[in-house]
Amino acid sequence: MKEVLIQEYNNLKKTNIKSKTGDYVFKLNFINGSTLEILGEKEGNFNIQFINQDNGKVIYETTITNNMWTKCTKRYFINYLIKIKDVDSGKIIYEHSYNAKDKKVYIHFASKAIGDTLAWFPYAEEFRKKHDCELIVSTFYNEWFEENYPNITFIKPGTEVFNLYAMYEIGWHYNEDNTINYEANPSDFRKYSLQECSADVLGVDYNELKPKLTFKNTGSAIEEKYVIIAPHGSAHAKYWNYPGGWQVIIDYLNNEGYKVVMITKEPLGDEWHDSKLGGTLTGVIDKTGDYSLAERANDMMNAEFFIGIGSGLSWLNWALNKKTILISGFSAPFSEFEDCERIFTPDLNICNSCYNKEKLDPSDWEWCPKNKNTDKQFECTKTITPELIIKSIERIKLS
Repeated sequence: MKEVLIQEYNNLKKTNIKSKTGDYVFKLNFINGSTLEILGEKEGNFNIQFINQDNGKVIYETTITNNMWTKCTKRYFINYLIKIKDVDSGKIIYEHSYNAKDKKVYIHFASKAIGDTLAWFPYAEEFRKKHDCELIVSTFYNEWFEENYPNITFIKPGTEVFNLYAMYEIGWHYNEDNTINYEANPSDFRKYSLQECSADVLGVDYNELKPKLTFKNTGSAIEEKYVIIAPHGSAHAKYWNYPGGWQVIIDYLNNEGYKVVMITKEPLGDEWHDSKLGGTLTGVIDKTGDYSLAERANDMMNAEFFIGIGSGLSWLNWALNKKTILISGFSAPFSEFEDCERIFTPDLNICNSCYNKEKLDPSDWEWCPKNKNTDKQFECTKTITPELIIKSIERIKLS
């Protein structure tokens, strides 16, 4: 991933905004920050201010001479006003207000995760509409969006891009010491919903938005009415860890006249994966394994509703505007989407929401920053009983 992003940035031909004033040429761009260069033979001293026009705050100020450059390193969107003052005369000799209208702007999505991509993408279109710019976007899943966003040019990560006015990267950015990188993110992204990260970086208003996806409904492959479950995730902390809970829910749904379809990539019948669910689940239609996301989407579009955890498949079901029950204790209720039945630990006195307090270590399957290797490990979801899930099912059936 890091190598792809470095290649992508190095391929950019930075287009400069040129303005001549007397003996000088000022070259400016907003590519991963704001960079200003002053060229000219005549010696001069210049005070540079990078100002946020929305609040009048000077973000960065410095003094340089001719044939030097300076950079404000804030990489997220700021409604900049750049002012250059000749130190000797005290006069403002150059100003530029950010204006992306009809200019090329490039937005790159740094994550390969399904949920991240689905959550963040709608705000690229909001940025395009707000600034009336010529928008270029790179994601790792362009085919999900291209057909429904004709005003965006889609490219693959690492593709050469020329003549840019600005560039932004959407992602969760940490420093090497695991603190938030506030050069890349304007605020602590763990304190609000995943979607809001994209709106925050791009400087657009946040309202929960669903992407317009290109997946087609080709009809149900199952004659009876059915419910989809997706109980697996990328870390054990994401699981619903109530012992035997999934089997209780499957049996309940079967008794209510529903087929239950399991669609995770993690295979049913694999001892290690099954052990995370309390054993091999029975009473399910097995569609686990390596299916295309288009087929997963088709199954979702024809299901009665979906039950999952904080995973990409839950985000996909939500994006398809289908009824979603989401179970999670390691993430606070605001972390995912609002349009769902959200089931959270009923006892707020126990440990919960570590996702919103600590940096997840994806290399540690048993990551539980406070209670690992104790009897309280994963207590956030062990306290979510099947009865709570069943109550949500009853509500969602009536909705």
